[in-house]
Amino acid sequence: MLILSRVNKKVRNALRGVLQAYGTEHVKRRLWDSEFLQGRWNCLDDTAGDCVYLFVEKYARQGRILDLGCGSGSTGNELDATTYHSYIGVDVSEVALEKARRRTEENRRQDKNQYFQSDILSYLPTHKFNVILYRDSIYYIPRGRITGMLKRYAEYLEEGGVFLARIVSGGTSKAVVETIESRFDVVEKYISGQPGATVLVFRPRPG
Repeated sequence: MLILSRVNKKVRNALRGVLQAYGTEHVKRRLWDSEFLQGRWNCLDDTAGDCVYLFVEKYARQGRILDLGCGSGSTGNELDATTYHSYIGVDVSEVALEKARRRTEENRRQDKNQYFQSDILSYLPTHKFNVILYRDSIYYIPRGRITGMLKRYAEYLEEGGVFLARIVSGGTSKAVVETIESRFDVVEKYISGQPGATVLVFRPRPG
C-alpha cells in the first residue's frame, strides 16, 4: 500500500504539472483556487527578506512593477513602498487575489497596488513597466513558449526596463535559466543558497 501510495502521489504530481503548464485558463484557475483554498501555499504569505526584493527595488526606480504570478500578494505588500510608484499583480487564482487585496487594504496600499485575474499567457497590460517580475512563476510556462511570451511582454518594458525572474533550484529550473541566458541579455545573475534560487535580471537583445 505504501508503494502504491507513492506511485499515486507521483502520478498526481505529474498530472498537476501538465495541467499547470498546458491546461486551459479555466482548468488552471480551478486547480490553483483549490490549492489556495486548502492552504497549500500559506507558506508564501510571509517572505519578508526574500533575495528577489533587493533587485526589484533597485530596478523599479520608483516606477511601475508588473508581477506575473503574484499569488497572495507577498511581493506587493512586502516591498519597500517608497521604491515604486505603482504595482500590478496578475494571477490565475481569484482565491489568491482575494487574499492579496485584503492584505493590501490592511497595509493601506490601495492607492499603489492593483490586482487582476488572468493567465500569464493571455494577460494584456495597459501600461509600460520598469520591472516585469516572474517570481517563482516562469517555470509553469511550457519551455517552448517562454521566449515568445517574453518577447510579447518586452513591448511593455519602459526604456531601460528589465525582466526579473526568481527561479527555484531543481526540476526544470536549469532549462529555464539556459533558455533565458541564450536568448536575452543578462544584466545581473545572483545565486542564493538559502533557499536555493537563482535571480536573473535580463533584457531583450538589441535588434
